Amino acid sequence: MELFHPAGFTNDPGAYEYLSKVEPYSSEHKALDYFGPDWWFLLHMIQTPMIGLVAVGLLLMLSIVSPTDNLGAKIFAWISGVSTFVFVIYYTVLDAIGGIGLGKSIEATQNLAAEGRLTPEQVKGVALVLDKTWTDPWVGGVGSFVSQTGSWAVFFAALFAALALYLARKVPWPPLVLLVAFGWELQVSHTMPHGPIAFGLLIVVAFWIWWTRGREKGDDRLAEDGVKQANDALE
Repeated sequence: MELFHPAGFTNDPGAYEYLSKVEPYSSEHKALDYFGPDWWFLLHMIQTPMIGLVAVGLLLMLSIVSPTDNLGAKIFAWISGVSTFVFVIYYTVLDAIGGIGLGKSIEATQNLAAEGRLTPEQVKGVALVLDKTWTDPWVGGVGSFVSQTGSWAVFFAALFAALALYLARKVPWPPLVLLVAFGWELQVSHTMPHGPIAFGLLIVVAFWIWWTRGREKGDDRLAEDGVKQANDALE
């Protein structure tokens, strides 16, 4: 989905100008294609709950760390959990304002203009307000407090989760390196190409951990069965 999430339009031509119409692929804006403001709205309607699922996935990884593990693992798991909470809150705010809200505002502006209820000058005024919101230092779509907080939170969530799992000796180190790489890529951006790379890495990490843990449980069962058979034979 993020393959069709454009970037790099903040200053040229501006958020409203770019997002208000269909845009083909261009190297400046990364996305393979952009289908217009209705797609911008739909993209973020889908993306917002998916971000929640990413947070759930990170917390499930942390559940591997048990109360009997060493103190360092438990502290890092706690920090990762707090970071995950911050991530899901601020990314939801970001998607709500710069994605869902902005998409619907552009659609409403275009509809009112088509009905003759907004003049071209009034449309320019609305566009100016929306562009200003997009670049606002607190809630803007790029480089704002909301955006940066959410982005750095997911990096620290991934980093400290990897450290916790490493210290707990529950997961081999290669997928943990990929987990940190996921956090870094998503910290850079969730748009094309960083978003697809980040979520692709997370999928690999999840399957790797699932496979490793499943194999370990299978080995434990075999060991238990072997002990049981040996005891039965002695009896």
